[in-house]
Amino acid sequence: MKKIFLLFLFSFFIFTVTKSQNIFHGQVISGDDKKPLQGVVISTGKKVIAVSDSLGNFELPTDSILYTISFSHVDYQTEYLYLPNNKKTVVELYHSNAFMIEVIVKAFERNAKIANIPVAVSVLNKKDLQRYNDESLVAPVNTIPGVKMDERSPGSYRLSIRGNLLRSPFGVRNVKIYWDGIPFTDANGNTYLQQIGLNNIGKIEVIKGSGGSMYGAGTDGVILLTSAIAEKSERSISLNSFGGSYGLFASNLTYSYGSNNSNEILSISHLQSDGYRQQTGMRRDVADFTGSYVINDKRSINTNIFYSDLYYQTPGGLTLAQMAANPRQARPSTPTIPGAIAQDATVYVKTFYAGLSHNYQFSSSWSNTTSIYTSDTRFSNPAIRNYERRSEQGVGGRTVMQYQDRFLKLNFGGEYQYTYTNTRTFGNKSGQIDTLQDDQEIDASIYNIFAQADISLAEDIIVNAGLSYNNYHYGFLQVNTLPASKISRDFNPELVPRISILKKIGANYSIYVTVSKGFSPPSIAEVVATDGIFNKTLNAEDGKNYELGVRGDIIKNKLSIDASAYLSGLNNTIVSRTDSTGAQHFVNEGKTDQKGVEAAVSYYPIHYDDHLFQTVKLWCSYTYIYARFKDYISDGVDYSGNKLPGTAPNVFILGADINTKPGIYGNFTYNYTDRIALNDANKFFASQYNLLSGRVGFKAKLSKLISSEIYATFNKSFNAPYSLGNDLNAAGNRFFNPSAPQTFSGGFKIKMLL
Repeated sequence: MKKIFLLFLFSFFIFTVTKSQNIFHGQVISGDDKKPLQGVVISTGKKVIAVSDSLGNFELPTDSILYTISFSHVDYQTEYLYLPNNKKTVVELYHSNAFMIEVIVKAFERNAKIANIPVAVSVLNKKDLQRYNDESLVAPVNTIPGVKMDERSPGSYRLSIRGNLLRSPFGVRNVKIYWDGIPFTDANGNTYLQQIGLNNIGKIEVIKGSGGSMYGAGTDGVILLTSAIAEKSERSISLNSFGGSYGLFASNLTYSYGSNNSNEILSISHLQSDGYRQQTGMRRDVADFTGSYVINDKRSINTNIFYSDLYYQTPGGLTLAQMAANPRQARPSTPTIPGAIAQDATVYVKTFYAGLSHNYQFSSSWSNTTSIYTSDTRFSNPAIRNYERRSEQGVGGRTVMQYQDRFLKLNFGGEYQYTYTNTRTFGNKSGQIDTLQDDQEIDASIYNIFAQADISLAEDIIVNAGLSYNNYHYGFLQVNTLPASKISRDFNPELVPRISILKKIGANYSIYVTVSKGFSPPSIAEVVATDGIFNKTLNAEDGKNYELGVRGDIIKNKLSIDASAYLSGLNNTIVSRTDSTGAQHFVNEGKTDQKGVEAAVSYYPIHYDDHLFQTVKLWCSYTYIYARFKDYISDGVDYSGNKLPGTAPNVFILGADINTKPGIYGNFTYNYTDRIALNDANKFFASQYNLLSGRVGFKAKLSKLISSEIYATFNKSFNAPYSLGNDLNAAGNRFFNPSAPQTFSGGFKIKMLL
């Protein structure tokens, strides 16, 4: 009996050991950036035995690893491996060499190659962002077809997608921006994009048209910012410093650390410029920390902590006669209204922003990403009319549940944001605070709930459909008027749908169609504009968008194209009105009719790593926008059929990028922008302009631990004066903000491995 009992214990021990060893553990990562790959299908023959989770991990029964196993992903080359027994293995997959397939995007939580994205989306990677002088986002963003970034003076940005600039006399509005998947646009609808330096960003994705089915309300589009990351096993310090025309000087110091389980970047930067015109000086100091950490096989967290101190002067617009007389002057004083210099017109913005996201992998199919953020902004603006001081405190969060198998991906979740604003407006007495005019408290809260499905009906058809429910609330209290009573505005909740279908044609092409609805309530800056009145009658605008697009490699590894055509329009269009003193308010007026064509073409005549000229890339982008008012009558004047202010009908950009084996490189860009209507009546236009920009440099390794780069840049206009951003519907016909006709800069970079 004792022998039988011992034999039973021995058999149980053998069974337990065998049972504990019958699972093979592994991870799949990208061979290009060493990041985990989710959704890799692992098969033996035609039998699927596992799918990698969000951290790239997978488990296999040990009997399956006796056979050759395939690792396949729509974005990567399939890898066939014979795995060793009882040993954790890291499998690396590499992107296909086809140029369209190399681009991976996160839009609509797809995390797929751009050829499999059934919407119009453009991507700027780190190399694209560094083609110019690292001073601002304006030049690289303007290479994207259908997108225009304005800079009325250094530090003063505007952004339009597909010609929608009516609601943005200044600032970035009606474009939702996320940073590392966390909302960066606050509940007020404000985005302080000018506070971000180029060195803080690793990639920009621009989704054109309504993204409301996944990203809340909006009719223009969505921008996804991704932070720069360190290389795997990197520990380094790098310095980038440059200077140039009109007092330009900038310096950036970055510490980078990368390992298997963490990635950290700490960046401190300074930028200053005197500006081309009077009253256009600016200074920006930024400190930014980003970190990514793998806690265990199922959990990871990401964080972004950001502080920016920005100051820029605002020169004001000029009339056509004033610009012809002296394009460098600031807005002059009149007998009744002081000018920009007399009032020291300046913007001061200090912002602290902290975001944290947590990813949890419940199983190989189920995962969740939840993010939260908080922000605090202090804003001061001595302007020509008055002196505004504003404080804004915001909080928010977003959660996305995801289910994924081989043929189906589901995303559903929600987003909530709240911002409290206290704004005080005073008289401006030569740049100093004078008598109190308004003391207002404003609260804004928004939430949306969304769901999206991706279905692969066959190997060559993808259906992507989404729906969101959106709710907006604004509250307003005039503190300095008695009795103080709170006014509120709730916008009717809206369902925002979108459906896209993509069909692959052969191995190199994909074609897609998209139908979507846009819904966009006014921002706080529109409900309470510079006239200081809470506009309770201002309604949300809405519209529909129909789109057809094609992407692919015309010649594999040589020539690629990304093109789209769209039809869209807005109802209850929100437009600005300016009185004789320069005070603005917004109204709903009529409709718009918008249609256009966007195309980007890239050609690599040379692409050899071992030749003198390693790569030569020729590329171009073209934008055609037909944007007109429809059924638009204001103050008894019919503007129907007129061009929308701020929109260039034609934009053509041509570029060439050259890299050599010795380290010499050159980036050259030509930009033609058509003339732009400046008011609703179309009586004033900004002239067309032609720009030539370039950057030439030399990269060299000074030792095994130190690499360096020196470079020089130039920007030359063949039309003088010209402007990168004018005022729209300006009082007194002061539309024009001339830009520098030519600029030069030079700098160096040095990187030391620790």
